[in-house]
Amino acid sequence: MKDVLKTRHSLSRTTMKRHDRGSSLIEVVIAVALMGIVVSGVLGAMWSAIRMSSFSDDQAKVEAVLGSAADRLANYAYIPCPANNTNGGYLPIIQAAAGTVDWPTSSVTLTAMYFWNPTSTSTGTWLTTNGLSGTECNETASLTTARTLQRITFMVTSPSGYSKTLEVVKSNVFPRSIS
Repeated sequence: MKDVLKTRHSLSRTTMKRHDRGSSLIEVVIAVALMGIVVSGVLGAMWSAIRMSSFSDDQAKVEAVLGSAADRLANYAYIPCPANNTNGGYLPIIQAAAGTVDWPTSSVTLTAMYFWNPTSTSTGTWLTTNGLSGTECNETASLTTARTLQRITFMVTSPSGYSKTLEVVKSNVFPRSIS
């Protein structure tokens, strides 16, 4: 019986030694490499989601500034003969819209200003220069004067570089006074 116990004891020690050996270096290296691949994939996906979220945020802010600038321009008095056609006197009005998202005023630029040409033989003609000057600027507004329509194009650029352009047509059919 003693021999049987001795044999059992030596078998269980041999079995325990096999189970207690642990992992080999190769197994550990493979496990760490697989975990690294999984973690880098997850981090890459998270980084992409963060970048897309930031881009979407910029797009939404650009749209908000465009809408605010268009509203400000529509509600501001019509200027029949702006002293400088590059800004038409409207530039400070639309640049104030940048404050709605705490961006610098330089993020809003007036890119073009066109004046309706009712004397043209082709329909829908816009000029880059105002056909009126001096005392003509003080005429009573009518649908036959060039100063009844202005097409103002402006652009909003986010600090990250995303930009969008909008055109607004102002009219003097229902004049408002500058207050």
